Amino acid sequence: MCVMLVILVAERKLRFSQLFACAGVKFTKLHLELDPPIEHPETVHLLSCKWYLFPLQMFCKRLQHELRTHYDDKLQFIYTMPWLPTEGFSLKETFVQRRLRLTSGDRKGTEVKMDEILASVGEGRNKRILVEGDPAQGKSTLCQALAFAWSQPDKASENIKSFDLVILLHAGDLRGQDSVGGAIKEHLLPIDCGIPSRQLEELLQEKNVLLIIDAFDEASTENEILQQLIEGKRLKHKPLLVTSRPNFLENKQQHFESRFKVEGYNYRERLEHVKRYAEHKNIASAPFESMLEEESIIDLCSNPLNLTLLCLLREEDTQLRITRTALYTSIHRIIKQKAAKRLKLTEAEVEESLLRPLYQFAFEAHQKNETVVREKDSKKVQNFQRICEVGYLTNEVIISRLQKEVRFQFTHKTFVEFLTAKHIAEMDRKERMNWMQHLRYADCYIQIHGLAIGDYFNVEQNEPILGFLFGLLEEESAELTQMASLVIKETRFSYEPHHPISFDSSCDASHQLLRLLAELNVVPPELVDVICKRRPPLINIYDDCSVSCRRGMLKLCNLRFQPPIRMNVDLSNSPDEEEMMSFVQKLIKSKSIECSKIWINPNDTKLWNDVRGLRIGQADSVQQVSIYCLNIKGIPCEEFSFGNHLSELELISFNPSRSFLLEAALHKPLTSLQLIRCELDDRCISLIRQLLRNQRNLQRVQLTSWQRHFGFFLADFAQMENLQSLEISLIDSTDEEMRSLEAILKRNKLSKLTIHGDYFSYSRSWYSVLNEGFNSMSSLRELHLERVNIIHLPNLRHLYLINFSLRDSELNDDGIAVLSDALRSWRNLQQLRIHFNYDDEDVYVSVAECSLRKLFEAIAGCHRLQILHFDQLEMGDSVVPSVCRMIESLKQLRKFTSEDQRNESLTEEGFKQLEPIIKRNGLNTFVS
Repeated sequence: MCVMLVILVAERKLRFSQLFACAGVKFTKLHLELDPPIEHPETVHLLSCKWYLFPLQMFCKRLQHELRTHYDDKLQFIYTMPWLPTEGFSLKETFVQRRLRLTSGDRKGTEVKMDEILASVGEGRNKRILVEGDPAQGKSTLCQALAFAWSQPDKASENIKSFDLVILLHAGDLRGQDSVGGAIKEHLLPIDCGIPSRQLEELLQEKNVLLIIDAFDEASTENEILQQLIEGKRLKHKPLLVTSRPNFLENKQQHFESRFKVEGYNYRERLEHVKRYAEHKNIASAPFESMLEEESIIDLCSNPLNLTLLCLLREEDTQLRITRTALYTSIHRIIKQKAAKRLKLTEAEVEESLLRPLYQFAFEAHQKNETVVREKDSKKVQNFQRICEVGYLTNEVIISRLQKEVRFQFTHKTFVEFLTAKHIAEMDRKERMNWMQHLRYADCYIQIHGLAIGDYFNVEQNEPILGFLFGLLEEESAELTQMASLVIKETRFSYEPHHPISFDSSCDASHQLLRLLAELNVVPPELVDVICKRRPPLINIYDDCSVSCRRGMLKLCNLRFQPPIRMNVDLSNSPDEEEMMSFVQKLIKSKSIECSKIWINPNDTKLWNDVRGLRIGQADSVQQVSIYCLNIKGIPCEEFSFGNHLSELELISFNPSRSFLLEAALHKPLTSLQLIRCELDDRCISLIRQLLRNQRNLQRVQLTSWQRHFGFFLADFAQMENLQSLEISLIDSTDEEMRSLEAILKRNKLSKLTIHGDYFSYSRSWYSVLNEGFNSMSSLRELHLERVNIIHLPNLRHLYLINFSLRDSELNDDGIAVLSDALRSWRNLQQLRIHFNYDDEDVYVSVAECSLRKLFEAIAGCHRLQILHFDQLEMGDSVVPSVCRMIESLKQLRKFTSEDQRNESLTEEGFKQLEPIIKRNGLNTFVS
């Protein structure tokens, strides 16, 4: 039976128990209507006093009302102007819908709108979502917009209003809490709300709840509740959306089903932003629209906060600022001027008595990674209330709605970073350099799953401060040069990249100088001299390089390098193709840069546009190209051709339908031909043979694909007098093919050899040919073996290698003995990669600890080693001392990787011994 009860709250003469007794029936469903309604103060009082009489739905309605009231009150405005902390922009009228790009999964690279990120949650997928974005890119505003939309159910989209509850918390709100419900009560609900903690926790479990946690990067440490939410140890089945700056959650990526990046404004969004700004201020938009046409500030305009500040400046004066530091310096000047006028002080007095203490205060807050500071901390600063009147701080933010303590908030984390940089810029040189020397200049990723140990650091986390500092000291040439010299040394800027651009390449610490140069209007002559003397032989620009990387690279273009610096550029997954095309065209025109190689990932139409737009193969343009062929479905409508000076052609995911690419290279002066993951028919084989026979200058050849055999080309390679680098897949070689391989090896022309094989298919005679060949290969410097059993290759020790890798091979005690013996003779070795185990069934080969110790001892003798990479190393406490001694002895080691590590016998005690060794200064570490 379903019974409807209408309760007259104002009269409240009857208890539920009396009602049930009077009815004399068994209820299967009870529907309550309250008169007055739930929002009425008298109803609120009854609910708070008699909560145990009412079902959970009543508390849900009450909580919905409180949250919607709170969001409607607190989130309807965006506060941007630090000197006017109470004057906000209407969220509804000025917010520009943001684009996000998927950075994970099968649809990686796909653009989606803000509301679409929640669509799959409603279908039961993607319970944990990570949204990353650069500083001031609008992550907090995105969270604000989602929560505010939910608070307006009549206007909300279907995706957001499908949730019973939307909980928006700053990551810092979870610090010191013992439950999510506690954080909600403290930060979102009024003191007299009357919803008990038990009911609140029950609602979180029972209802359809979306948790939004903003600014992970601002409160990631000492935050156990936040870590448990991300790892699914708490509220596992509730959708969770976390925002963060990039590089703070790398060791937690596996916990997120979907990851997104907030894209910078494109031209349409910039235009919409300035029009909405002008409409809000009730002024003409023309001056702001004309500002968008200035090429020098396009990068600044892609950021919502920067664009708003540029508009504010345009109202004050018409001078354009082309760097972030110049922009914030101008805003700072306006704040100081307005404060002086308001407080009836001179600007010098404001600077001396109010701003310098504020710089110190910001520096201390930044050291603790805080944008909100407690009242007790403010009492340590003289004239603090007066300092708040300058405009950067507001004391109107009361974090706790249960406690009376007032706290003070900076208007934005970026302003904290600017003020911190101001403080460091005013330090004396010795103190400033001491601060810089204590920064970390190497990336670190440590994830030991069995011990729940995680540590992650990326050098880009230092750059908001360093960027401002470089810009502020631009005119102090000596100080700037000293700082840049330290960055060059610590980030290994002068070194050649340790690997070419590949599928898993990414921007690294060596690019920090480029990003800092982007903050300079002009590079001082003293710094130019240092950069020219310590220039790297090659710079890679990756597809994930930031705008600052590219701006810094263009700064280098203006320097006079002789000879020019070689540069490789990856355009394969660039989100803004037009901007990247313009960037590469500027590099090509520079006389200081030799744009060596381009990576592209085109479809049918774009292929021809890229080749023509970049003039690939022309004498005065890029002459080396890598083409990812997967999206090329057919032959271009127009006749396809490369320029007559094409020197390198690399084709990835090549198949016979793309044979026109080989035809286009037939009469070009190739020095390198590479086909990776390729499928060949008779036509393709014929074209390749023509290329091999007709190209006298051909020095490098690669023909590789999974479980495919290309030994039938060995006879062609044997005829190539100038062949210096060979990479090939070989399975079940014939006697004739082995004779060709023997001829190639004994000619002693190869400096690099890579063999992709099948562990079980090689005969003893094949191993004999390879092993005997090593005796006469004094010119070989790089050897890479995949699925090869080195037990049969004892002559490895006769080689003079600088780079060796053994991949996807089962390395047992006998194999380690052979390898250890070889390593003792490779005293010039600079790079080493060892894969300890490979088996399709994941059956691991056990290795004796004494064998591992001998291996580590042999590696320790390679004193020139710079890159050391292990795969599936069995790391237990008993071998940790040997690993520590090995790394300590390798003084030139700059990158240590131990991937897919087997940690079953590693304890916390063992890790404590290892940790300081793998986290030493200057060592890029990846342990997982």
